[in-house]
Amino acid sequence: MASQFKNRLVGVTILVASVVIFLPTIIDGEKISYQDEFTATPIQPETKKHTFTGSEPDIIQTESNLTTNRNQLAIDPIEGKNKKQETQLAKNDDWEIEEVTKPVTLSDKPLESVEKTEKKQFPESAWIIQLGAFENAENINTLLKQLQLAGFQVHTVPQEVIDGVLTRVFVGPDVSQKRLKEQLPRLKKVTQLQGKILPFKAINP
Repeated sequence: MASQFKNRLVGVTILVASVVIFLPTIIDGEKISYQDEFTATPIQPETKKHTFTGSEPDIIQTESNLTTNRNQLAIDPIEGKNKKQETQLAKNDDWEIEEVTKPVTLSDKPLESVEKTEKKQFPESAWIIQLGAFENAENINTLLKQLQLAGFQVHTVPQEVIDGVLTRVFVGPDVSQKRLKEQLPRLKKVTQLQGKILPFKAINP
């Protein structure tokens, strides 16, 4: 039994060894090599160069024709405008000029009459009686009431009475100095003040 087992083991060993030795040869004989065919694609496409069969003088002639056409297109609108202006001027020549009547001028007579009336209302010279200058507002207001009750035309400068501000009290004005002199005794009786006659101007009393 032992000898048979050994014989079998030796046979299996020889068989395995023969398979290991001869199997690569068999595989290499039957191996088929495949080659993939690749086509190299260029990175940048080749540019085709076009050659012109025409000669240089023909090209220059074509460019000159284009320039001439452009100049004609630019000039034509201007000529058209000039023609329109000429026709418009020809129409304007047919117009008739109308005579304009002279404006009516106003005479200076009304102005003279206005100046005369102003002179009558505001005489060049007048007279006024100054009773005095005071600072006490209460005394000034009392004096004004006395004069108004007595029938005198009275006013102050400045017009608004302010306490502590020097204020002058006047009676008048009147164009007649004589009439004012006749009022002085009566004013003294009412106010106990001796008035003084002064020239008066409408703007600055």
